[in-house]
Amino acid sequence: MSSACHHDRIDALEAVWQRWASLGAELSEQEWSTATRCTGWDVAALYAHVGMFPPLLVDAAAMETTTGQQATAVEILRGFNAPGGAAHAMAEQIAQEAAATASTLDRAELVAHYADLGARAVTALRHRPATALVPWPGSGAVAPWSEAIRIVLMESVVHLLDVLDALGRAPEVAPAALRETAHLLAEVAEPVALNEAATGRSSRSPLPVLR
Repeated sequence: MSSACHHDRIDALEAVWQRWASLGAELSEQEWSTATRCTGWDVAALYAHVGMFPPLLVDAAAMETTTGQQATAVEILRGFNAPGGAAHAMAEQIAQEAAATASTLDRAELVAHYADLGARAVTALRHRPATALVPWPGSGAVAPWSEAIRIVLMESVVHLLDVLDALGRAPEVAPAALRETAHLLAEVAEPVALNEAATGRSSRSPLPVLR
């Protein structure tokens, strides 16, 4: 992982969080309550869910560790989304927590997670080495910042697209962020099956790779 690539990912994350912030600042109360294609989640709940990342990362240095079983973003996501994995076992709990957070914070506070805390988190990440290790919750593993940021960026992009779809807005997301997310999702897929399907040599798709 080159330093340039690591910082490109941080730049992409910054752009995506800025889009969350600018969009949230213009939403009506009706739009905040709009149902999304994520069953049971409205726009506010998705803002609360993804909004957990910026405050968590503001003190990035304090999260680091020197011990633990190291894993890549791909390995963590495959484990999370395997049958019986956390994406399945914890789905209801995660949805309830997002709804609860959305109900306790006012709309300005939800937006501030991206506009204010997001900017502070990005600054903190720029000062952390790509190779420093951080625990990834629910996985029992640690990941280098370069890999952890890939997951945070993917979550931020995928759910931003969910919000834009719910609101009937164009899927306008920073191109670099979309490319990085697409690369990660392609890596999570079984490679032979993905190549066969993508080239029209098989009708059996390895997608979706996430719950």
